[in-house]
Amino acid sequence: MSHIKYSALNYYHSPISDECLCLGVLFHNITTGQRDFRYISNFKRFQIFDDEADVDFVKAYLVGIKEDVENSILNYKEEFDLQSYINVFANEFRFSTIRKPNVEENENCVEELTKVYLKYDLAKSQRLNSNEEKKLIKRVLEINNLEYSNGRISGEFNDEIPFDYQLDNLCIKHFSFKGKNLRRVISNARQWSFAAGEIDGIKKVLFIYDSDFEDRENLKIIIDILSKHAEVCQMDDGMDYILKSCTI
Repeated sequence: MSHIKYSALNYYHSPISDECLCLGVLFHNITTGQRDFRYISNFKRFQIFDDEADVDFVKAYLVGIKEDVENSILNYKEEFDLQSYINVFANEFRFSTIRKPNVEENENCVEELTKVYLKYDLAKSQRLNSNEEKKLIKRVLEINNLEYSNGRISGEFNDEIPFDYQLDNLCIKHFSFKGKNLRRVISNARQWSFAAGEIDGIKKVLFIYDSDFEDRENLKIIIDILSKHAEVCQMDDGMDYILKSCTI
């Protein structure tokens, strides 16, 4: 068994913006001392996300982090504390809450989580699909010893609402918008917003979505609809929300 800590590096349009793009993931294997920083190579996505940003500066910034944290002949004897390292990042570049999965020695945790957080750097054939991302949510619940059940919950009219996972105080539904015509997804979003409204005040609802910002206009409409009775987050922020909501 290996003890891992990791945190995702997100880029925000501004210090007060909620919209962000994951640029990299920093891993620290507590058991072996190994440190890895994986970051994006597809900077076209980054330019779409913020067309006013200095791409050359961001590339150099990410290279600097990698050189700073990864094991080398110059730092292999130095103590490394992930929390202390990420505490200094603020403004546009911010690290997420540290997560601490325990993984089997034969698990390639770095590769698997890199595919989750930096999925749009990969060819479509290499990316995790919607079912695999749902399994990741399940894995996060198990790692943190959170009890969950089948997501089906009774609705107002004695019907079943098919959430993906149900915890004591939280129902979770995962959406994959990649490659879909988001205009056609709007009606489905209305249905789920209505379903979330049925259990409003009984349980919290979290909608986790995956998108690559290709259709921001319709994505915003969908998020606004889903947000009426629920919390709506991208995958990384969704993981934070689950842990904060269920471990307090």
